[in-house]
Amino acid sequence: MTFSRVKTVRLPGAVRCLALGTVLLATAGCNAKISSAEPEAGPPDPLAGLQPAQDMATYRAMSEQLYKLDTGLIKAEVAAAGLEKSTKPTKHKLFGFDVKQALSDADFIASAEGRALADALLTFQTPSGGWSKRTDMRTPRQPGEQFGTEKDYVPTFDNYATSTQFWVMVNACNAHKDRRYCDSASRALNFILLAQYPNGGWPQTFPLRGKYHDDITFNDDAIANLLKVVGAAAKGDERLAFMPEPLKQRAADSLQRALQMLVDTQVAVDGEPTIWGAQHDAETLKPTAARAFEPVALATSESADLMLFLMTLDNPPPAVKSAIDSAGAWFEAHKMTGLSYERGEYEYKELIANDDADPLWARFYDIDSDRPVFGDRDGEVYFDIEQVSEERRAGYGWYTERPYKALKEYKKWQQ
Repeated sequence: MTFSRVKTVRLPGAVRCLALGTVLLATAGCNAKISSAEPEAGPPDPLAGLQPAQDMATYRAMSEQLYKLDTGLIKAEVAAAGLEKSTKPTKHKLFGFDVKQALSDADFIASAEGRALADALLTFQTPSGGWSKRTDMRTPRQPGEQFGTEKDYVPTFDNYATSTQFWVMVNACNAHKDRRYCDSASRALNFILLAQYPNGGWPQTFPLRGKYHDDITFNDDAIANLLKVVGAAAKGDERLAFMPEPLKQRAADSLQRALQMLVDTQVAVDGEPTIWGAQHDAETLKPTAARAFEPVALATSESADLMLFLMTLDNPPPAVKSAIDSAGAWFEAHKMTGLSYERGEYEYKELIANDDADPLWARFYDIDSDRPVFGDRDGEVYFDIEQVSEERRAGYGWYTERPYKALKEYKKWQQ
């Protein structure tokens, strides 16, 4: 492939066209004016020629290539703008905009305000195709500005990042018939498929940045959200009709590998499958720890969402059916009744008696003892939540009702 020097061309109301390193980020058509009546294509996917890695060595090499692509763009913008160093966008707990409105309000996304949001999101999409978290994305990213507030972990699938922006761009594509948004969504799906490990799992962050971020990450529903994206593409969801057929075919293959990964990572105790951990080693598939207060354990919230996804599949293979049955049996055996748990943002609420409450489960269960387990910032693990520091008791959700929804759906699914 021909090497290209960085070239920046400004477009009114459109994403900048750039050529960077060994991957062409934009080519002909960069000077064309975008119109809603006959929209021009957005920048072509710089990863279009890449295929999912079949081995870890190739995967890691691709990860490093994409990291250089993302960081190289920022360096080029900084130099072109005459800045001393890159700047950071505004931090936000999520993304700055009303996610529910952007994902479910058709009138909003079809409005001028919805178009403006989609335009802003285009500028925060990395050359590799993903998005960051904890970043206000309501206004366009400026030249030389980082793609996220956590520059070492961009893009990511954590905290609903990338999957959320993907669906916003899908909605914007269908509402405005603007190929820039359609191409953005296709690029994001391509990125998700490339980020999948050869064994079918996904890391929390891609390109890889090390430590627990490289683990297969179910925590905070990172993979559950990706499965919904890949599953929709694989089964021909009408919302994704604009996507290229080869990309959908790759999604179908990706889904099959992901299902096998879920079967392989379901934790077995004494030969009996249970549920899943919050993280699993990317090569051994064994459960791992994440942050200091997130120990190696069975994770109920994430497992419930995985189970819910599996039950949406049409005619799942026997191994997947067995995984659903095993998870359902485990949840049924571990439910706690007659208790409620309310947690304020800065105030710890203990378990209280409540005969009318829905069933509860602890967030984590020790694999060996099958008991609820709790962690703290010092890395210590406890079986009594009262031994956990006040800050962590208040700042983390140690109990959950989410498996109750999975059990209710399971009863329907069995029929």
